[in-house]
Amino acid sequence: MPKLAIGRRGSVPFAKIMANNSDDPLTVPNTDAGKFYFNSENQKVGYIKDIFAVDADFVTYPASGGTTLSPKNYYVPSGSDITTCQIYIACWQAGGNNFQQWSFFQEYFTAQYGFSFFPLVEVRPCLDFTTNKFRGPYIDISGSGTSNGTIFSYTSAASRTRFYSSRAAIIVPNELSGLTDSNTAVPPTKRCLITVFDLPMHSEAIVDNSTAPSSGQEVVRFDKVSPGIARVALAGRAVTDSDSSHFVLHEDRIPAKVMASGSVTVAAGTTVNITTRLPMTSLTYMDYLCKKTSESVYWHPPYISSFTSNANSFTYTMAGTTLAITSTCGFSIDITYVVYADSGEAPTSGGKKIVLKGNDGIGDYVQVKRPGSSDLGPNLNDIMLDTRLTYLPILAEGFLNWTSDFPTVLSGSDLFKGVRSANITVPNPQGLLLFPKVGAVYTPASSRDREPSAVWGEHGVLVNNATWAGQTTGWSTWANMLSTTSVDIFASNNNPNNIGPSANFFNSQLKGVRYYIFGVPQSL
Repeated sequence: MPKLAIGRRGSVPFAKIMANNSDDPLTVPNTDAGKFYFNSENQKVGYIKDIFAVDADFVTYPASGGTTLSPKNYYVPSGSDITTCQIYIACWQAGGNNFQQWSFFQEYFTAQYGFSFFPLVEVRPCLDFTTNKFRGPYIDISGSGTSNGTIFSYTSAASRTRFYSSRAAIIVPNELSGLTDSNTAVPPTKRCLITVFDLPMHSEAIVDNSTAPSSGQEVVRFDKVSPGIARVALAGRAVTDSDSSHFVLHEDRIPAKVMASGSVTVAAGTTVNITTRLPMTSLTYMDYLCKKTSESVYWHPPYISSFTSNANSFTYTMAGTTLAITSTCGFSIDITYVVYADSGEAPTSGGKKIVLKGNDGIGDYVQVKRPGSSDLGPNLNDIMLDTRLTYLPILAEGFLNWTSDFPTVLSGSDLFKGVRSANITVPNPQGLLLFPKVGAVYTPASSRDREPSAVWGEHGVLVNNATWAGQTTGWSTWANMLSTTSVDIFASNNNPNNIGPSANFFNSQLKGVRYYIFGVPQSL
C-alpha cells in the first residue's frame, strides 16, 4: 500500500506522500524533494488554483456594429466601466466573422480567489474543443523574409498582460487574435483554457500564511460528523481557523491535479500515447518542454538559432485515460511533460469516508477526499490528496533585478539569446526533471496604456535590420536547462519591442525577471 502520512512533527503539522514506500516520512530530509510525491513541509498541495474555460459567447456579448478599431465594449460586473470592471470584453466583426477578446483584471482574481496579488495566468487556445485538441510549441519565421522583421519562439500558452490606463489585465486568447464562432476564421479559436496559479506574476514574494505555533493548538482534524471537515493546518494555525488559505489541506480548498509527468521521445510523424491512472476531463491540458532529440539540452521556449517552419511542432488530444501526442515535424523530438487537470463538475455526495483505500486494477492507492463526497465515484473536485498523483515542488524561485542580478553581459552572435544572463543553482539531489517558468516584469511608466506589466514564456529575435538584426526583442526571456542543478536565464534590457520600420520601445522599463523552477518526477 502506498505510504501516506498525516500528523505533526514537533509543533509543525504535515502531510506527505512518499515516492518509495520503504522511506520513513519522519526521517527523510525535506531537502530530498525527489523522495516525496508530496511534502507539505516545503510545498503546497497544488500551485494551480484553478483551470477554467472561456468560450466565445456572442449571445450575451454581440459583435454586431463593432470593428477592429472600434469594438463593442462590455464590462463585468454590470454597471462597471473600464476603470472599475473585473472583466472587459471587446467584440468586433471582420471578414464576415465575429471576434471577442476577454481581459481579466486583478479585481477578478481577488473576487474569485481572495488573492492580494496578480497571479501568474496562462491562456491555452484549443485547436478543437470537441476532441480536446491542442498544439505544441511553435516557431513563427514569417518575419524572416521581411525587412525589419521578427521571428518568434512560443510555448502553447500566452501569458502577457496589457495596461488599460492604470490597470493591467491578462488577455484571452492573446494580443493579436480573438475568440470566434466561425470555423473559417484565422485562427478558428472558439475556446481557451485559463490556468490560474497560486503564485505571483510580478515581483511580489510568495505569500506565507504560516505563523509562530502556540502551545495547545489543534492542527489536524478529520471529522465525519456533518458537515464534516478534513484539515491539516499550516504552522501556527488551528483547525478552527475560518480562512481556508491557512491550511495544508482543507475541504473547501481543492486545487487542480497533476495526472501524469515524465519524458518521451516522439519520432518524426508518429504518435505516442501517455496513459493516466485517473480519467482526464475537459479541463485538462499538457504543459511541456520540447527539443530536437539531436539537441543536448532544453531551452524554453524552444531553441531557434537553427529553425524550420515546423520546428518542434506537434499536437495532442485527450480522451479517457489516453493523451495522444502526434508529431507534425520532420525530425525526432524529446518532450518533458506534465498533465494538469481540473473538474468543472459539482462535488459529489452520499459518502461516509474521508480516507479511502483501494485498488484501480493497476495498483493500490490511498486517497483523502472531501467529507461527504461519494465513496464509489468521487470526482477531481472531491479529491484532496491521492497517492496516484504527484504534486510538483518548487525547487528554486525568485525575482532577478535588472541589471544587478544579471552578471553576464552577452555580445556578438550570442545577442540572439538576450542582453544579459544569470545562472540559477537548483538544489535537486534526486535529479528531478527541471521545469522553469520565466517572465519579464516591467516598472510601469506614467504613460503605459496598451503596454504590458509582464510577459511570460515568449522569445523574439529581430531580423533584417541594419541596427538590430540578430538581437532579441525587449520583452524576450529564455531559460536554458544546463543540467539537473543549473539553469541559465536570459533577459533583454529595453531593446525594441518591434521595428516597423523604426525601432519602437515601451515607455515602461524592464524591472527584472520572475522565475519558478519546478521539479518533475521522471515518470508517474
